[in-house]
Amino acid sequence: MTESDLTFVVDTSSFFAIVSTAESNVASFLAMDSFFAIYATASEILLRTQDSYNFLLGWFQRFLQFKSHEFYIAGDSYAGHYIPQLVELIIGRNKKTSDDDHINLKGIIVRFTITDSETDQNGMIDYAWHRAVISDGLYEEIKKNCNFKLQIVSNECNSPFQKYIEVYNIIDIYSLYTPTRVDNNYTTISESYTHLKDDAQKYISHNVKGRALAWYDPCARRYTINYFNRADVQHALHANVTKIPYSWVHCSDSLQYKSDDIAFSILPILRRIIASNIRVWVYSGDTDGVVPITSTRYALRKLKLNIEEDWIPWYTDNKQVY
Repeated sequence: MTESDLTFVVDTSSFFAIVSTAESNVASFLAMDSFFAIYATASEILLRTQDSYNFLLGWFQRFLQFKSHEFYIAGDSYAGHYIPQLVELIIGRNKKTSDDDHINLKGIIVRFTITDSETDQNGMIDYAWHRAVISDGLYEEIKKNCNFKLQIVSNECNSPFQKYIEVYNIIDIYSLYTPTRVDNNYTTISESYTHLKDDAQKYISHNVKGRALAWYDPCARRYTINYFNRADVQHALHANVTKIPYSWVHCSDSLQYKSDDIAFSILPILRRIIASNIRVWVYSGDTDGVVPITSTRYALRKLKLNIEEDWIPWYTDNKQVY
């Protein structure tokens, strides 16, 4: 909900609402959430990929009026892993299935996407240094002690990386130039990034959580946490039927995964998707410190694709840089 460009969340204390944006008027929008944890292991993703494929087959069979429509799959953050895996499965099944089970897949759109562990981490650090978030000394210390080509970085990397995370205690890592959340006295309320600190010696992209909105509101996460922990809402959603003893949060630290069972890079799958003539759009904003434009550039560079048209700044209708 807080990771979709098609909606944004508002709260007036008396009610909670999900407001559609202009993009949702361009095409039909199907929201699918089948992951009990975004940061799932490779084996779990394979199972969930099959579940997602079966769901899509059933959905198109039930709503035949959409079957001939062009179909695009979009997502962000860890969708950079599970969307390409789902797309590769669809491509393979489309070659073998009958027309009744054919999915008219045309492309994928992934933003702020975790794609390749090495470039994800290097991009985070380089971005922070270029934006003057961290000092020259800390930057050089991380570069000296952290080899992000490794599946698990060394213990020597843990200390400087924790210093890097601590810098973001007073800055919103998800929207660098946005005011942080404040209380009624206009005092800054720091967000906890312990989920980054605790696992700094592992690949950090596997533990990065949250995302900035198109219409960014630093309080959106708080709105949704309060809303989905209401008993009447959980009852309406048939959620928490097991009565778990802790509150719902966006990304729970209660579930732990082994970093050696998480895909190191999704770039090989992207190469195969591109070779199948499926359109791929990967993009990031320039104010997100978690999966910054720097990481995206580094990842795409590793694909070694030919440039047909060079990048230019984007403008809105009133010539405002977007």
